[in-house]
Amino acid sequence: MSILDVYLQRHNKKRYDVFKTTGLSQQTLSIMSKKEVGTYSIRTIQSIAKTVGKSEGEVVDGLLQLEKENAFFEVFTTTDLLLAFENEESYILIKKAYVKEMKVHAESQLTPSERLGFELGSAGIVTIVANGIYKLANLFSKQSSEQKVIESKLRRYVIKQYNEDEILLYLREFDY
Repeated sequence: MSILDVYLQRHNKKRYDVFKTTGLSQQTLSIMSKKEVGTYSIRTIQSIAKTVGKSEGEVVDGLLQLEKENAFFEVFTTTDLLLAFENEESYILIKKAYVKEMKVHAESQLTPSERLGFELGSAGIVTIVANGIYKLANLFSKQSSEQKVIESKLRRYVIKQYNEDEILLYLREFDY
């Protein structure tokens, strides 16, 4: 999970905003987002502070608090979801009106035990065949490219009802 992206999101900013405001490269931000907050460079902290309009101390405190609480990347729109996939977020929390749209995708997924049963029963061949069929169907699909990307990326995630109004997506490899 990228604490940096969650922090920026909570201040209505993105990595691009940090780049645009301070000139700190997006590559540097990408590298930093994969590290623990304690290893962030002073320049990175200063750039984030300038972008969100806070002091360096407030930024560090906020980032450490998010790291401590293990915050989820929150998604309210398709744009947010695509950003979460682009940033390869480990945990994504779907909120508000977007939950209804995500439930459609959730209904089309197998449960983890059903998936495991298929994979074990076929010695893994079902997964290979299913991926081939999926790619072929996607080739002829009339869905928007945005929807194709979402469906493709969702295949890497487990979709789970978090509470009545929220859905949690987390990477499949966390189940193993």
